[in-house]
Amino acid sequence: MKIKFIDIEAGKLISIIHEKDAKELGIFPLDRIELINPKTKRKIITVADITDSIVKEKEIGLFKDVSKSLGLKKKTEINVTPVSIPESVKFIKKKMDGNSLNEKEIQKIVEDLSNNHLSQIEASAFVSAVYINGFNLQETIAMTKALVEGGKKLNLNKKFVVDKHSIGGINGRATMIIVPIVACNELFIPKTSSRSITSASGTADSMEVLTKVELSLKKIKKITQKIGGVIAWGGSLELAPGDDKIIEIEHPLNLDPPGQVIASVMAKKVSVGTKYLVIDIPVGEHTKVKTKENAENIAKKFLEVSKEMKIKTEVLLTDGTKANGPAFGAALEAKHAMEILEGKVFDNLAQKSCQLAGALFELTGKTKKGKGYEKAVELLKNGKALKKMQEIIKAQGGKIISSKQIKLSSKKIEIKANKSGKIERIDLTALKEIARTSGAPADKKAGLLLKVEEDDIIKKGQIVFEIHGTNERKLKVAEEKAIKNNPIKLGNVIIEKIQ
Repeated sequence: MKIKFIDIEAGKLISIIHEKDAKELGIFPLDRIELINPKTKRKIITVADITDSIVKEKEIGLFKDVSKSLGLKKKTEINVTPVSIPESVKFIKKKMDGNSLNEKEIQKIVEDLSNNHLSQIEASAFVSAVYINGFNLQETIAMTKALVEGGKKLNLNKKFVVDKHSIGGINGRATMIIVPIVACNELFIPKTSSRSITSASGTADSMEVLTKVELSLKKIKKITQKIGGVIAWGGSLELAPGDDKIIEIEHPLNLDPPGQVIASVMAKKVSVGTKYLVIDIPVGEHTKVKTKENAENIAKKFLEVSKEMKIKTEVLLTDGTKANGPAFGAALEAKHAMEILEGKVFDNLAQKSCQLAGALFELTGKTKKGKGYEKAVELLKNGKALKKMQEIIKAQGGKIISSKQIKLSSKKIEIKANKSGKIERIDLTALKEIARTSGAPADKKAGLLLKVEEDDIIKKGQIVFEIHGTNERKLKVAEEKAIKNNPIKLGNVIIEKIQ
């Protein structure tokens, strides 16, 4: 069939054929067809959309995603063949019925996901089935192995390759503090981080304020071996690509099946060669894990899968009821992290970062038990961690190496207390939503800066937080949301009156 290029990225592998050709091939909308570039022998499977007007007979419309995958730049002809329903669909139905899957069945599902052999409906059915019926331990282990086998791997040839992962905080870029501390102490940490989906900033978003985060696997290896640490975006590295397909489905539906989350995290760690791992599980009403009991169950599963993957792991349950520092938003959080490294601030985010770094020191034997936190604080306060962070920033191609160089928005709105009182509760979820309404994370200068803490006694007219942004309309809407939702709850300053 002749090619018609469609200058649109669909985000999925889709092709368009004329209804008469579809009838001749015996296919219906959303059926699969295999496309082969006869010159390069590249082939992919796409979902077929059917039309009577967009393309002519004997012509196939290819979105940019498909053209790129096939290596097509000039109009030519390609071979088109109908493809039968993959065997993995049968296994998805098995999981939907509440039955457990064996290793081969899970491997086949992941393989078909990675190769785009499953339609969006079929892939969504699998994620929903896992959410409803869960994974047992053997399924979680099998999923971890399958995700690793389908992607690229980083081999540093180093004994002490370490990592950390948090599964549900609200704000605060602990990774930007932990990585340079850890890299100071003869450990190697090739940290691949995500961009924000539901928060005001992801680690990759904040790090990108300082330097480049879209690095090749080769570049990550070179920098880590030379300096000890990297903070890069993991989205373009093809580490466990099947997992990326699953995440694309989970996020719009807001689904986080525990077994799949554990497999996802562990697969990425295995892919970068992690040998020692600290897992941070924040617990609280504003986090993904609401109760201590649930956190303990997840921690146990992490340890069991880690043992199978030969990764020495420690899980820390941390306080998720308070903000990790005052900043919400890419530039604001980057600035605060740099201020901690510069020794200007030592707050709960700094303390938590040192605790997690210290746990890695003790886990690897770099310090004695009970001495890790002390060593992490020493490396932070003597300036070695800052120097290491500056080396990492420069190696990744950046020039912003101090908090003073980070430019914030000139536009901000101050939210003031409408009465005096004692701060009883700060709604972190509401603060996050206000920050996102102001334009975060797309606008790196947008966000929110908290000016008070719980238990503070404040006066009427005192600034409780600032909303930052570059879009005046969005700032106004964020202000309206702040006034309506009132995330700062006051109690009475006088607890009891005795006469």
